[in-house]
Amino acid sequence: MIFWNRCYEPWRIHRDRKIHETLTAQGIEVRSKKQMITEQCRTDGESFLRELGWREFSCHLLLSLPDLPMGNLQKKFNGFAWRNDAEALKRWQQGQTGYPIVDAGMRELWETGYMHNRVHMIVGSFLVKNLMLHWHHGEEWFWDTLVDADLANNSASWQWIAGCGADAAPYFRAFNPVTQGQKFDASGKYVRQFVPELAKMPSKYLHNPWEAPENVLAEAGMKLGEDYPWPIVKLGDSRRRAMEAFSKLP
Repeated sequence: MIFWNRCYEPWRIHRDRKIHETLTAQGIEVRSKKQMITEQCRTDGESFLRELGWREFSCHLLLSLPDLPMGNLQKKFNGFAWRNDAEALKRWQQGQTGYPIVDAGMRELWETGYMHNRVHMIVGSFLVKNLMLHWHHGEEWFWDTLVDADLANNSASWQWIAGCGADAAPYFRAFNPVTQGQKFDASGKYVRQFVPELAKMPSKYLHNPWEAPENVLAEAGMKLGEDYPWPIVKLGDSRRRAMEAFSKLP
């Protein structure tokens, strides 16, 4: 029960935000976890075990492949034509992309040193697929800003997002920040907390404020381009650009 109370419960509440810190402090070993999972909590417990499995798998990858933080595991990515756009990278880092769930995640990271696992995947996909910026930029930024940054997990996770890692996400998988926000932050509580300039936006347009009618924006005290940026890229166009580039990989 010590493990359950100190490690599982914080994870259930905060997901991946602080669990690595807890596990490291407690010296928990993965091989003992399955004994703690009960029928009542099987679904959450199995998800928790998968997260721990990924954490340990990442450690084994780094042990076997010391170049993991910088070298593509899939060498076909070595010649991939990533874009160089310092301004786009800066806006991503500062949470000024014009996509509320992305901006909320990046601001949460800067303000707290933590980020929810789901949002990690959303902001990571946006960086490498929609902005087509090298995953190194994301890996380095998270290494500098995460309070519980772990070299193995951080490197392996970014390679997974980019599609060049072990058992990586397929290149054609790109998270849509609008639908992801509507699904996982339907109430808007998360976005409103970290993007307060959108606090008065109705939920219908919270994750896509550029589609709100002028009267709705006015009632929310919002002027796009001044109070909150226009989207840095168009989702459809940027996704097609990325899919075309990724599809040319050998």
